Amino acid sequence: MRKIYKILIVIFCVFLYFISGNNVIYAKNNNIDYESVSKELEKEIERNHIPGMSIIVVNPNEVVFSKTYGNCKSIDTPFIIGSMSKSFTALSIMRLVEEGRIDINKPISTYIDTSLYFKNKEDGDKITVKQLLNQNSGIGTYQKFGSIEITKNYGKYEYANANYNLLGKIIESVSNESYSYYVIKNIFEPLEMNHTSATLEGNYKNGLIKGYKNYFGFPIAIESNYPNDNSWIQVPAGFISSSVSDMGKYLQMYLNNGFDIVTENSINKMFYDYIPQDDIDRDYYGMGWVYTKYYSKPVLTHSGLVENYTSKMFIIPESNIGIVVLANMNDYLVTNNLLEDIVKPLLGEEKPEVSNNLYIINHLLIDVIYIVITIIALYPIITIKSWKNKTKKLYIIDIIRHLLLPIVLILIPTIISVPFWVIWDFVKDLALILIISSILMLSTGIYKIGYLLKKKTI
Repeated sequence: MRKIYKILIVIFCVFLYFISGNNVIYAKNNNIDYESVSKELEKEIERNHIPGMSIIVVNPNEVVFSKTYGNCKSIDTPFIIGSMSKSFTALSIMRLVEEGRIDINKPISTYIDTSLYFKNKEDGDKITVKQLLNQNSGIGTYQKFGSIEITKNYGKYEYANANYNLLGKIIESVSNESYSYYVIKNIFEPLEMNHTSATLEGNYKNGLIKGYKNYFGFPIAIESNYPNDNSWIQVPAGFISSSVSDMGKYLQMYLNNGFDIVTENSINKMFYDYIPQDDIDRDYYGMGWVYTKYYSKPVLTHSGLVENYTSKMFIIPESNIGIVVLANMNDYLVTNNLLEDIVKPLLGEEKPEVSNNLYIINHLLIDVIYIVITIIALYPIITIKSWKNKTKKLYIIDIIRHLLLPIVLILIPTIISVPFWVIWDFVKDLALILIISSILMLSTGIYKIGYLLKKKTI
């Protein structure tokens, strides 16, 4: 799971910087020539077959730069922002803290009936609200409601959507309002985020842009699986939709120390009351925000990724600048991994030189692997007649291709510690290859065994 999220985070970062297109605002700020950056982003978006992107750069008082690219024609067009939604959930919690309705150091069982979500109700007495915010509750990355339990990572960082799904339930319990109504009333409306929603109906009413998933190197338009209480990623953890124009207002709220939403003290806690994500003293998880030393200067950031959208937001404290990038595609194995470097110029960082054909090269390599696996699965079927006529069967080869190889393919999710349903949701072309090839190899092997047994009895 960690591997997947690292890849997802890289994907989000790169997508953020890919933007260029229509609805342009240019301004001089932070010594960055946004017009030149935009032209380069436009080339990168075309090279990497991203259907649409939207970007905005703001300071506390104005929009410094904004532009759309591809099939996104307006900066008011909403995208699903993925895990960037977590900052809205953390912000809501801090608002309730300021009102004296939540104490983040108290167990979550103080606010919700944990028997509804945990295997063992007592786990809710050991986890505090703050541990959910900081992602060190011990809840596992792939856990869902009804089967949540504390793991050996209790007290250590482990990214889990369930942490923020639970925070959403705490907000509902304390406020006596639905999560969507709470964030609309207390965040979206005060900030005049008129193109932002936390409901499926609101998404379509606001004109949600169509999302795409990459299949074998080709972006295909698909609908998102909107979540419910059984979903891995629920609205508080990853399914708010917003436009860059609205997200610009949202980041300006942080740059202005909270406006009237929360106090500066709460903002600082969200940013800097963090825990280390790793042992290299670089990345730290706060409350819906990541503080990182990855760049030449400290940056506050968070990424977002669902099946067919990617996103990234940044705040650069030194220059008092906020940046948001939204893309309507998830290309998990290729483009998502290139986004970080592509987007660096928006932060004033140098972009590494890479081949202009890297997208094509990488997808060709992946597709070659897919084709080889498929040929290995199909070849025994195509040559079954000649196999029957051989007097000396190649039993060792048959054992490898009809038993060992399909077992390896089936076990790939286990080997990389990622549930198959995650691969199915995020890398469906790989999931299809694994399923179809394994079935073909195993079924052909079973047929051969049946043929040999029948022949022996004759």
